[in-house]
Amino acid sequence: MNYVLLTNQNDALIPDILSCYKIPSVAQFISIDETNYWNYVTSTDNVWFYKILEEDCLVSTIHLELNDDILYMDVVVLPKYQKKGIATKILNDIKSGKLGIDFNKIKISVDERNIASIKLFENAGFVLIGKDDELFEYEYKK
Repeated sequence: MNYVLLTNQNDALIPDILSCYKIPSVAQFISIDETNYWNYVTSTDNVWFYKILEEDCLVSTIHLELNDDILYMDVVVLPKYQKKGIATKILNDIKSGKLGIDFNKIKISVDERNIASIKLFENAGFVLIGKDDELFEYEYKK
């Protein structure tokens, strides 16, 4: 897998990224506000958006934000690439420091209906620390 940092809000893959975020199985859990989002992720300190490619094909995206040594993240794997271990590899790469981001904890929110993501994060060593409405709050400590 090749991690490619999105650095330009006119990136050629943005239409492909947007189309995957509009797939109902993705859109029910995560969405992008197209108005300012690309400017935000390409010009804000401690915010990163990666395209994950396999053989030049988009398979996943990750949005990361670092605040006070806590890394907040979203992971989206395109449906046709799910259940192939991609998200697990991404989590392991982030936890091991492959992306060069220094953090003490990772925090994520998962919709209570998103059973696959709940299993993913629990299997990756994340611990349930709370619930806010329909969102489970998980944490991973180094």
